[in-house]
Amino acid sequence: MKTTILFCITLLFAAPVFGQEKEKVKKELPPIPDEFSISVNRTNINISGYDNRFGCGAGVYNSSALSERWNYMYGLEYNYTSMFANGDISSVPRYCEKDITFHIHTVSLMPLAFRFNIGKNIKYFLESGLLFGVSSASKKGEEILINPLPTPEDPWFRDTVKLKRDETGLNGNLFFGVGMRIPMKGIEWVIKTDYNLGKSAIENYKDYQYYRLGVGIRKRK
Repeated sequence: MKTTILFCITLLFAAPVFGQEKEKVKKELPPIPDEFSISVNRTNINISGYDNRFGCGAGVYNSSALSERWNYMYGLEYNYTSMFANGDISSVPRYCEKDITFHIHTVSLMPLAFRFNIGKNIKYFLESGLLFGVSSASKKGEEILINPLPTPEDPWFRDTVKLKRDETGLNGNLFFGVGMRIPMKGIEWVIKTDYNLGKSAIENYKDYQYYRLGVGIRKRK
């Protein structure tokens, strides 16, 4: 009898310990991304002599519902944009940069993005958030060396060399956008456009702004 009572008491105290061990094993898996998108990008930098050009982008996100209308989103993005400049040799006494293309590659984390949704079947939304990331910018083209005092025997153009410069720095962007979510079987098509503006640590790209038109797929929850 004493042995039976001792066994029951031991089991009573041991059960919670085994239960806790099982709970420790059942760890929560990391959240799986539920939205994927690709975009066409277009720079919007108003600098004399520069032409804005097209680029592209892609992103993966995870969303969490704060309420019936509000979603919080975070994820990872890649964006590529470019600009073109044709140098004016009369404005530079020694050299000019001719037919320069700027390539800007940015990888961004999205720690803060909010989406406000309205509508029942097709949902329309407003979106705003912050992007923090790293930009890599390259400058490719030709550099023309110029004689400051040209003569018939010594013309303006001395030499032409290929130019390539690479810079890397941190950047932070604030963005605003509008879009719609179109439901289908098991998914939603997400179409949106937004405008990014912010600051970069790279000297030639401090005021970095661009438009995006994106199309994506979102898993229905």
